[in-house]
Amino acid sequence: MKRLPRDLMLKYNEPLSNHTSFCIGGPAYCWADTDSVEDIREAINLAEDKNKKFVIIGRGTNLLVKDEGFDGIVIRLGSGFEKIEIKSVTSKNVLLKIYAGLSVAKLVRYALDNSFGGCEFLTGIPGSFGGAVFMNAGVRGAEDASGFSEIKDLISDIDVLDLRDSKVKTIAKEGIGFKYRSSGLDNKIILSGSVLLKKDEKENICHRIEGFNKKRDWLSKIGFPNAGSVFKNPAPDKPAGRLIESCGLKGKRIGNAEISMAHANIILNLGKAAAKDVLALIDLARTAVRDNFGIDLELELKIL
Repeated sequence: MKRLPRDLMLKYNEPLSNHTSFCIGGPAYCWADTDSVEDIREAINLAEDKNKKFVIIGRGTNLLVKDEGFDGIVIRLGSGFEKIEIKSVTSKNVLLKIYAGLSVAKLVRYALDNSFGGCEFLTGIPGSFGGAVFMNAGVRGAEDASGFSEIKDLISDIDVLDLRDSKVKTIAKEGIGFKYRSSGLDNKIILSGSVLLKKDEKENICHRIEGFNKKRDWLSKIGFPNAGSVFKNPAPDKPAGRLIESCGLKGKRIGNAEISMAHANIILNLGKAAAKDVLALIDLARTAVRDNFGIDLELELKIL
């Protein structure tokens, strides 16, 4: 373990299985915890000095690390990026500044505690706020399946570190290329975002949260480490899980990895699963869906 002059905490040969919800993956050349923009810049400078690649991660909930690990610097947004600030308040609305490292669960809890409505659809979504923005996280309505809410619906603007010139910039919602499970922010590090919520009664907010909890009650049946949805849904009426299930792959195991019986778009680590086991199940599901339905499944899961 080593500290740089800016008190940047570094860990070399750090097992990435300790930092992902999958609990899978080899070591990183270097792990860097960052609490400020200057920390991030320092870690990137280190990568450049060592001629190494770097990657930014939040809580590692949508990530599969390969068995050989990552020969580069993994930069994690630490406690300095786990804050909420009130930017402005009116009689009906509140504008919050949410830092990228804050967990989505804490955002939902904070909104409930303060009677701010509008983000209930994020209930049960794992990971950090920054990751949710980057992936434009969203779900179908709890009561109306035809409705679909995405985090872009809440965003007013975001603050990013532009990797092309190392400058911090604010981008209005209209300048963000939000699409289904995408934001178009590949060359930028999300630092924070402004979210507009509505004042509401706690009873109403609780009711909506309970609705989303009920809709996602299958989550409680999983019981093993996983990284959430593996594939994007090809179309609203063709969810990836249903296509994989139709191919008879629920419960299929390779090594210590299994396609979940609770939801076929989830792959489980049954205990000491290797990344190669998960990748083999991914290939199996892709091939089966292509052969049976002529559809090429696109990964939602990020592979490092």
